[in-house]
Amino acid sequence: MANIIGVRFKKPGKIYFFDPDGKRVQKGQHVIVETSMGKEYGEVMIANR
Repeated sequence: MANIIGVRFKKPGKIYFFDPDGKRVQKGQHVIVETSMGKEYGEVMIANR
């Protein structure tokens, strides 16, 4: 089964989903993820599921 997290880059922004590569993250944590635009900094809105 796939493991995903939901990340938002701006306060009123859309939530994007990423593979956390086996790492456990909690809602509210700040992460750096690889996007089509390069590396981006965002906040986890949906923890691992």
